[in-house]
Amino acid sequence: SPTNTNYPPYNIVKHDAENFSIELAVAGFTKKDITISKEKEVLAIEGKQEDGEKLEYVHKGLASRSFKRTFTLADDIVVKGADMKNGILSVSLERIVPEEDKPQEIKIS
Repeated sequence: SPTNTNYPPYNIVKHDAENFSIELAVAGFTKKDITISKEKEVLAIEGKQEDGEKLEYVHKGLASRSFKRTFTLADDIVVKGADMKNGILSVSLERIVPEEDKPQEIKIS
């Protein structure tokens, strides 16, 4: 069911202090099967597969069930974009640090 908390598996990767990505293993899904939305601080990633041709399986070990995964983001995180390669969906996130909060180097005159 879409409420299964362990599907699909995911990684959260920290690239540097401001840049992260969420990677989901979505083998069997195409771009059109996946919806990514952000409302306030909640990022939702949903996968729905249309039932196409009805196949008869001798063995079915590949999960192809619909899913919805949500991630609560800090309010200074923005979603930069997403791409999909080799069955991995990657959503890029960036922490926006206000200019006044960035460390400053004071030049000696």
